[in-house]
Amino acid sequence: MLDFSVAEEILKGGGTRRFFRIEYRSRPAVACVYDDSKYENFLYAGIAAFLERIGVPAPKVFFHDREKHLLVMEDLGAVDLYLLQTSDAPDWRKAYRLALDSLARLHKTPLEALAGTEILQDGFNDAYYLWEQQYFLDNAAIPQTGVPAPALLEELSQLRQDLLALPRQLLHRDCQSQNIMWHDGNAVFIDFQGMRAGTGFYDVASLLFDPYVEIVPADREAFFEYYCARMNYVPATVKTIFYKAAAQRLMQALGAYYFLSQKMGKTRYLAFVEPALARLEYVSKDTLPELNRLVKTLRGL
Repeated sequence: MLDFSVAEEILKGGGTRRFFRIEYRSRPAVACVYDDSKYENFLYAGIAAFLERIGVPAPKVFFHDREKHLLVMEDLGAVDLYLLQTSDAPDWRKAYRLALDSLARLHKTPLEALAGTEILQDGFNDAYYLWEQQYFLDNAAIPQTGVPAPALLEELSQLRQDLLALPRQLLHRDCQSQNIMWHDGNAVFIDFQGMRAGTGFYDVASLLFDPYVEIVPADREAFFEYYCARMNYVPATVKTIFYKAAAQRLMQALGAYYFLSQKMGKTRYLAFVEPALARLEYVSKDTLPELNRLVKTLRGL
């Protein structure tokens, strides 16, 4: 059994998993100790192998013991896209483009290519989108504004239907700047155990409207067009649905920030509430008027 008493713990993220920097068979590695509170925790190793098979960068898994809830993987260092972008490192735009290359590769991979790889099979269905919306309402909106108006609930129902009408693609599900490492000149995905089928626009919105970083509109537009070129999309044709996917993602993020800070005592997440609200106001302005009105109220506008 590995000895964690002398290991350096990596304090990152809001989940229940714990990470330690260790030496494994004379090489640097990261050990992940997880519990069974989420079934997706058991899926990481299999998905990592699948991503390697389709050419999407992911850490190599050295060891996995499902019974002991222990995973040992390649140590990718400490530099992620968040650190690159917020420090304005010279290669941060290159890193984002490489991440978008990998997202496009993942989104274009047919579901049949999974070939027995286990992912969260429920995917993004109506119940899951509804859960994300309710997570936002219960934790962020209702405590401040009360029971939502029927017009808002109708608008959110239509949003779910609009997203469900899109082609089903494989997606990372939590593709924000702290879940993409910069290692040996490449953007490497981590925290992909929540992989499921849905719309790839959710991933792209997670990255480009990430409340952890401040991407100016010109850069965001350039990145969006870069992704569209790889997917053979016409940007003007898909921008509205992209903004709707961004609204869905930002509601989920806001629900998490309020829940983690107010109910779990992780107050550092309060710092990201206003950036997330500002982005949600922006993407809902011309697409979701009832939601936009709610967000302005939450912002005190």
